[in-house]
Amino acid sequence: MTPGALGNVKYRGEMALDAYAPAGAARPAAILIHGEAGNKSTHLTQLFEPLERAGFAWFSIDYRNMDDVRAAVKYIWCPGRFSIARRTVFLAEGSGAPFALRIANETGAEGVALFGASGLANTPPAAGARVLMFHGTADDESPVGAAEAFCKRTAHCEFTPVKGAIHEFENWHPDQWQWKETLAAWLRGDARGLWKDIVYSRPDGRELRMDAFIPEGKGPFAAVVIAHGGGWEAGDKVTYVSPVFAPLARAGLAWFSIDYRLTPYVRIGEQIDDLRTAIRYVKAHAARFHVDAERMAMLGESASGQMVAQIASHPCEGCEVKAVVSFYGVYDFTRWADDAENRPTLDRLFGKWTLTTIRSYSPLFHPREDMPPMLLFQGTKDELYPGTLAYVERLKKAGARYELVTLEGAPHGMENWAGHPEWEFYKKKLVEWLEANLAGRE
Repeated sequence: MTPGALGNVKYRGEMALDAYAPAGAARPAAILIHGEAGNKSTHLTQLFEPLERAGFAWFSIDYRNMDDVRAAVKYIWCPGRFSIARRTVFLAEGSGAPFALRIANETGAEGVALFGASGLANTPPAAGARVLMFHGTADDESPVGAAEAFCKRTAHCEFTPVKGAIHEFENWHPDQWQWKETLAAWLRGDARGLWKDIVYSRPDGRELRMDAFIPEGKGPFAAVVIAHGGGWEAGDKVTYVSPVFAPLARAGLAWFSIDYRLTPYVRIGEQIDDLRTAIRYVKAHAARFHVDAERMAMLGESASGQMVAQIASHPCEGCEVKAVVSFYGVYDFTRWADDAENRPTLDRLFGKWTLTTIRSYSPLFHPREDMPPMLLFQGTKDELYPGTLAYVERLKKAGARYELVTLEGAPHGMENWAGHPEWEFYKKKLVEWLEANLAGRE
């Protein structure tokens, strides 16, 4: 199930474990203890990917008693056997919870994460380890109240009820999978730098992910939510927008580059909803990411330039931002209404549309004096250049705060600006403008 994992490694007589500990730099170790049903290769398998993504080696063990658990840990920790650091966490489900708590106390483990824990009545709380408990509110085998009471008796325990979930966490539904992001953040702890593949939403059960960069230092940091372009139908969180990652990071700004649903599978309104959801997600988890929810900006380019400009004109509760950056956006769909070449794009974006519909999604018609300040980048050899100039005139007329930066002779797409020193100044300008408009405490 995991490339590079070893199966059925004997550690004590006929007792075996599955192991994922690739060669290279030593990884922290996660030791998994199954509950009353299944074995090492069944009920805990959905933990393998989150652990790998968080940079952990993992070991899933079969066992009969506490002595087997101790023997497994001793085997795993044998110097030179696996490329692991001494930093260890234990994860357990159901009746495996008491074993995880006891071995954590005996070994001085860093943490314990429990799913649907049972059999805790005579189990001493973890003495020094951080404890994270997930428990279904519809668990009729191990009542949620007893599990929460145990957590309250534990010095460093975070209790996360999972609404409507039953006892067996492998049967929890996709709309109950927020535990995966909570677990990933708990595993990362205070780690900084690049965080990959954070799921921020699951519309219709599909995972939408973001990558994040968290600077070193105390924070809280100003943050930029980045949406890629691609004509509303192409691209992802590492496509087109990658040239801005390094300058933002070097400036000590946190950034979050997102995936969103693409046409023709959804319409443009749902794409804008995804951007708003991403902003709300970062705000809701500001403490986790060490960012200041009041000092956030949105950045888009091309198709997403239209989307961030639209959001700037139509504020929504919980997704307010302090600044907006748009690179060579599309600001007026009405110009395409009588254009045979672009009408198929309108059909793809809106389905059955009218001029009223496409006008409502054209930022050109919705500038507001109280919009967040906007920074617009535009190459003069881009076919969208006239549309940007028209948008600027509307912003000026509305009394909105904006700044236009033109790149003489530049085509569409910042990825096409690479290798041209005469256009590289846009990175410095971007950082300076964001620092000025997101000023506040650090």
